[in-house]
Amino acid sequence: MAASDSPYLRNSRRLSDVLAAIQVLGAYAIASQTSSAWAKKLGNTVSAPSWTDIFADHPEFFRVSGDWISLRWRHGYDRTYSREQLRDLSHEEVAGLAPDHESNLTRKPLASDQIEALMKTAIELHSREIAHQQERRWLAPMLFGLLGIVLGAILQAALK
Repeated sequence: MAASDSPYLRNSRRLSDVLAAIQVLGAYAIASQTSSAWAKKLGNTVSAPSWTDIFADHPEFFRVSGDWISLRWRHGYDRTYSREQLRDLSHEEVAGLAPDHESNLTRKPLASDQIEALMKTAIELHSREIAHQQERRWLAPMLFGLLGIVLGAILQAALK
């Protein structure tokens, strides 16, 4: 992967957008919404033309299904969170709901320590990409120097 292929390195402000999205999508009462609905909650991006681009660039955090976006961690939970009662319902409570009330269920919001863990992961991934880019900077001149030595030896042998 070329350095410019890394979504973390395309724009120096990408990390701030990813962190903002993790916080909002992790804590909001509704787990999955359209990208335009999330854009209204998040405001303007600083590192891409749209939030849809950011969500698509970071499948390690965000699940994109058509126009619907959710945080992957939340998508792993069952739909047991009541938006009306703002709490996670037991399986018995969910089974006892009237069919018209089941549509008010979503996946539970993440706890603050879970959101913090995702944010730390994003920061770590960003740091790794920067370190990888710096690592490749000294590798290229060394490889070209080595290639020059090999080509010089081949030419010298051919000329003898």
